[in-house]
Amino acid sequence: MRREVEHRLGAGFQGFEERQGGFSFGVLGVATLSTGEQVFIKAVRDDAANVQDYRTEAAVAAALPPAVPTPRLRFSCELAGWLLLCFDVAPGALPHEPWRPEELSAALEAVAECALQLTPSPIGGLPTLGRQMAGRCESWRELRRNGVLGTVTVDSIGAWERKHLSRLASVEATWAELAVGDTLLHFDLRFDNIIVSPRGTAHVVDWGRACIGPAWGDLVCLLLQSDLGNLHPDDIFSGHLVGRAAEPTQVDAFLVALAGYWTHTASLPGPAHAPHLRDRREHSRRATIGWLRRRWSPGDSQR
Repeated sequence: MRREVEHRLGAGFQGFEERQGGFSFGVLGVATLSTGEQVFIKAVRDDAANVQDYRTEAAVAAALPPAVPTPRLRFSCELAGWLLLCFDVAPGALPHEPWRPEELSAALEAVAECALQLTPSPIGGLPTLGRQMAGRCESWRELRRNGVLGTVTVDSIGAWERKHLSRLASVEATWAELAVGDTLLHFDLRFDNIIVSPRGTAHVVDWGRACIGPAWGDLVCLLLQSDLGNLHPDDIFSGHLVGRAAEPTQVDAFLVALAGYWTHTASLPGPAHAPHLRDRREHSRRATIGWLRRRWSPGDSQR
């Protein structure tokens, strides 16, 4: 694989610095070439559990319009039992949690630019948002029907969820028909999939979960999968260009689906390579329920 990098880029391979973190596994890091140039390398065995995400990322990254704020894909290849992707290095660093105002502002600008450049989707053949989440958003219906879903029971969920369980289950039944659109979504937009440059611009990385859905879908994901501190997601969403254009019933439907998904997955242990993912899911569950409470129960002051 090192020889392939050298052949493709026309320079010797001088060194490699691992950049582990987030929830990915495999080989991740920055390669330094004999010319002094640096590239970002991602590689995984071709029989790894997440190899399809890498294949999706390679196809999507190769076809993204130049105006999309994301590092350029140099090349991808499958060789000797490995799948490798080689990118330009995104300048900068991960944003902080809770978000710093200037970093959040940069991320929100990147979301707006992606929505502009990727509506309608310039790439065909990707699953819809509903198909991407098929079989994973049935928690509320299962709890209403049987009272239990794995280790989650009706008694273990919050009082607000129990009070609104019938409505949650009804909306969940049709969410995939409501949360639709023709935008290419990143669909894994968290703080650790964004790099903020010293100039204050944000670049989006890791397109392995890309799908087609509503233009505001990535904004919802960003607000629910990162620590906003004292900010409320609804305030940010309603003040954002793509949020203002969203149909409320469609947003509600997506929030219901995500709340059910995270209610279930937060009860499960995290994977061996990322045990902290369980805490992330619990954060997203609380944030999503809090957002729904504000939308459905305006007089309820609890976040």
